[in-house]
Amino acid sequence: MDIRRCFDILELEREATMEEAKQAYKDLVNIWHPDRFSSNPRLKQKAEEKIKEVSEAYETVKSFFSSKKTLEPEKSSQAKAEADCHNAQAETEAKDTTEAFVEAGTVFVLRLFSSLSSALRRIVKDIP
Repeated sequence: MDIRRCFDILELEREATMEEAKQAYKDLVNIWHPDRFSSNPRLKQKAEEKIKEVSEAYETVKSFFSSKKTLEPEKSSQAKAEADCHNAQAETEAKDTTEAFVEAGTVFVLRLFSSLSSALRRIVKDIP
């Protein structure tokens, strides 16, 4: 089960702690306990299904907290597209920076060889 779905089932915020998850689980068990609906078979069946879902979500959240992962906020497709665009711009800027360094280095080397070439021509010209 997806961890975000588990947080939703337990009615938890994304920043919730394990203690809050435990309390939410206990609250939902008290609300949905099948014994509360013993006089109505249809509601008892629904409560049993809900308890199974809540228990599965709680077990997933417990293992999530024990592995100490972080829950990243869900991004909308527009936010994902903006993030992708930003990453592409950062890559382009990095390439632009690299290209600028390469270009500056090339200019430096060409000017150095040009100066050396001019100096060598003067030396050769001065030899009798």
